[in-house]
Amino acid sequence: MKPDLHLLETEISFKTSRSGGAGGQHVNKVSTKVELDFNISESKSLTDEQKEFLLEKLALKLTNDGILQIISQSERSQLGNKKIVIE
Repeated sequence: MKPDLHLLETEISFKTSRSGGAGGQHVNKVSTKVELDFNISESKSLTDEQKEFLLEKLALKLTNDGILQIISQSERSQLGNKKIVIE
């Protein structure tokens, strides 16, 4: 069973911040770094089996609170980094 993508979108939160490192004249001025947070255990779009599978497979990538965090700062734009974390 595939998750309900519209519901899944409501369960994801994004944070932005300034990227570190080289990046030209806008470095440390523009918030281009994007962090996606997703609480697998609290998801209403996933089945219990899907949650269990993801929690097991991603155990080393979860915070102590069980939140999956995906961070991208490789692109020079916030939109580019947002696309990467969503994929």
